[in-house]
Amino acid sequence: MFLRWAFGFSSAFLFAFPALAQSARIENFTYAGSGCPVGSAAGVITPDQKALTVIFDQFEAHTGPGTARAANRAFCQLAVDLRFDPGWQVAVFDATYRGFADLEGGVQGNHETSYYFSGSPLTSGPLRWSMIGPFTSDFSRTDTFTTTVWSECGTVRPLNIKTSLYVTNRLAPANSGVLTNDTTDLQVRMEYGLMFRPCPGP
Repeated sequence: MFLRWAFGFSSAFLFAFPALAQSARIENFTYAGSGCPVGSAAGVITPDQKALTVIFDQFEAHTGPGTARAANRAFCQLAVDLRFDPGWQVAVFDATYRGFADLEGGVQGNHETSYYFSGSPLTSGPLRWSMIGPFTSDFSRTDTFTTTVWSECGTVRPLNIKTSLYVTNRLAPANSGVLTNDTTDLQVRMEYGLMFRPCPGP
């Protein structure tokens, strides 16, 4: 049933800046997690520092007879260093994911993401999406935020994005499934729209 996948996962941050926020940029990023161990990801920041592409090669979750129980979960957390005038605030307003799932009957796949700024108790998410097999196809999902989480005024801290995959065959123990963020011939894009607003005056 399963092929060996070469996984690709990209994050494109798309900015629409007010005039006073033209200096906003992506400076760097780090990653960690069971789906992205050290050395398993590579990233490129565009020359204008307005977009970041990250490619992962081990981001998958799978389940089935003979599969280790721990293999049914995987996560990756990105910490993206942003730089902009501390007199402004930034928030995520759009995020779209595309990937691939191969789930036999009764097997469930779950995709979950949370967004927050370092040091802030506020979080957008977790935002969840799931599917139940039989399902063998590419998928696309877009996060819709019911709560807008803004960065703090007067400081610039990393934007954290934690994405988790979970696959379970609890309802069909004899069946198998895999959920990934890419297949061998499809590059996943995760696009973020960032919006800005000025901090309130004294």
